[in-house]
Amino acid sequence: MMTSKVRGTAYGAWLLLATSAIALILAAVATFDEGNGIAHTPGTYLVLTSTALLLLGSLLLALARGMPRWLGGLLALLILLDLLGTGLAAYLLQAEWLLGCMGVGLVAWLTHVIADPATGKRDQHMTQRQEASS
Repeated sequence: MMTSKVRGTAYGAWLLLATSAIALILAAVATFDEGNGIAHTPGTYLVLTSTALLLLGSLLLALARGMPRWLGGLLALLILLDLLGTGLAAYLLQAEWLLGCMGVGLVAWLTHVIADPATGKRDQHMTQRQEASS
């Protein structure tokens, strides 16, 4: 007998989305605030761009729950690389608040990968062998 599972809420993806939105604001402040010593440098523009891409990726991860498994895995990997790269750049630019956001984003990413419920495509399809054994 096949039972359908209800898709759960992706808490890690939503936390990652909120963290990346806050990080984008912090990156914009670091880029355009004249009093911080790093304003208008190529590094801040790189961080601003990568944080905008992080926001876009986490938005896709949170809202597009029906994407194929390989695409979700690729997106999760790219988000991890973005978190690590932006965190390194924030450390080198001495932007502590942005570095803290990347740390929270990493915890949110781990929550998404480890503890969040599976997406709909993973729950809907069973192999013939799994159907026969149940």
